[in-house]
Amino acid sequence: MKRQVAYFLVIFIGFLTLFGHFVNYSPLNNFIDNDATQWFDIISGFAAFLGVINLLQLHLNKVSNKRDNWKYSIVTLAGFILMIIFGFIYNGSDVAMGPHLKEEGSAFYWMFHNIYLPLGATMFALLAFFVASASYRAFKIRNFEATLLLVSGVFLMIGRVPIGQLIPWWMALEIYICLIFAIIASRFKNKKKMLYLLVITMLAMPSIILYLNLSDLSLFKIPDLQEWIMDVPATAGSRAIMIGIALGTIAQSYRIITGRERSILGD
Repeated sequence: MKRQVAYFLVIFIGFLTLFGHFVNYSPLNNFIDNDATQWFDIISGFAAFLGVINLLQLHLNKVSNKRDNWKYSIVTLAGFILMIIFGFIYNGSDVAMGPHLKEEGSAFYWMFHNIYLPLGATMFALLAFFVASASYRAFKIRNFEATLLLVSGVFLMIGRVPIGQLIPWWMALEIYICLIFAIIASRFKNKKKMLYLLVITMLAMPSIILYLNLSDLSLFKIPDLQEWIMDVPATAGSRAIMIGIALGTIAQSYRIITGRERSILGD
């Protein structure tokens, strides 16, 4: 019975919210814009409170049973208790309770800006090493997609730094030639002939470009090329991803509203 009531509430509120954005009926629109928003804030507050209780139980059980890495749970509990004390009981300054959360000089402000924010910056700094490792694995030339990712990444990195402005057109041309030969290298059985062809191409192409008066093209300016990559292919790819996310959200919302998605109740 409890599950059926939960399903009914989800389906009813889901359809009501959905119709509120497409039906021009003022009582329904006011409910969606005002009452439903307040209900959401209240439910979110209770959900956050339940999450805090669950977090405390999890770490207390870990400390009491001395499971793996239980000492880190002590640090988590200590930080949680200190922030609760500095937020609701003791502010450490002459500022009234409430405004002290944003006033410099209070204990809560000091803890937030001198412990929490540096720890967050440290975590993001550690992510740089994981990103570098993932980039190294992804940039290996295994297929056309990986090669395209490598080429785009090289041009973006060079174009974003000041040295990219100093690269002359002929050096950009040589970079293009090397990248093209790197892509088609697997098709050459005789590597010596490929090397000869690469050298000849690198020597001949600058003269051809000068003869045709094409050295002023934006193609040979790394900063302009990286701007084009960001404005056209990258923007198109990000929009395609957003469209895919939107379609997935619509499909998942439909399953939840119609009661077909049972994972929300733990099934």
